[in-house]
Amino acid sequence: MGTVVAIKNAQHPPKAAQSRMETIIVTQAMVNSWRIPPFQRELRINAKVREVTEQIKVNEVVEGVLTLGTLRADSNILYIVDGQHRIEAFKLSGLEEAIADVRVCIFSNFAEMSDEFVRLNSSLVRMRPDDMLRGMENTVPALREIRRSCEFVGYGQLRRRSGSGPILSMSALLRCWVASQWETPASGSGAVTGGSVGLALSLDQKSTANLIAFLSTAHAAWGRDPEYFRLWGNLNLTLCMWLWNKLVIDRDRSGNRWRMVVLDIPQFKKCLMSVSADADYVAWLQGRNLTDRDRSPCYGRLKAIFSRRLTEETREKPFLPQPAWASK
Repeated sequence: MGTVVAIKNAQHPPKAAQSRMETIIVTQAMVNSWRIPPFQRELRINAKVREVTEQIKVNEVVEGVLTLGTLRADSNILYIVDGQHRIEAFKLSGLEEAIADVRVCIFSNFAEMSDEFVRLNSSLVRMRPDDMLRGMENTVPALREIRRSCEFVGYGQLRRRSGSGPILSMSALLRCWVASQWETPASGSGAVTGGSVGLALSLDQKSTANLIAFLSTAHAAWGRDPEYFRLWGNLNLTLCMWLWNKLVIDRDRSGNRWRMVVLDIPQFKKCLMSVSADADYVAWLQGRNLTDRDRSPCYGRLKAIFSRRLTEETREKPFLPQPAWASK
């Protein structure tokens, strides 16, 4: 792996099972050969990284422990599990060589490797919710299934554009979905311990299937054209999810709900298509958020759009939910 150099009083972390720890001289060629695993977060060059770059230039040492991973099936390939920003700082320093503590762990698969990535959590650049969720994808079935079924869902900051690429972040999606499960949909409603990680772990198979069915229906109705990007915002998305749960998923019409309309997926899709066709509503969404101020008027507009479309389809005026929060 490199030339081993003895360092006096070096403080090494405990050696984990199936791992080895060495203090070595790293070179530019060496670090460039290390690969980025699929779960690794996006590289961001911030002020802290530039500060570390200047420290490396002076000390010729990469501080902390760099954790690399290798798979049993191919031990010749090394992946960067933790320390990619410090490694980038070394690259930016321009030095040909530097001293670094390097820990190499052996994993059976990428799922085990991603678990170690989440556990270590480099502190050089703060982990965002989507960074954590990306690292969990190999071990959380719900995340894998959403990504497999909905290629327009991604991680991190989105560069929305027509064509390919994600138009909805996983962390925003999970927050909207959980908010839509409650009688009063609001930011932070039904908060789960652990933030976005807790939200991901709380998804069971049934809820995941329902979410994917909604996403597929919404994508079929709205697509990824730039003029419809506002429909994927938190306010509209959460309230459409709320209506989906009330009208499509919850089909119990006993008690006081006996008059409320029940929709199938094709009918709900037509309503969502009418939402995207309403230019005034799409324009109104600009700058709106899932707050008490915007939630009620937004629902009123959505309800009117749904009502018009269903009246056209059935020739009867539908009875839609009339929640207390929408009359405020």
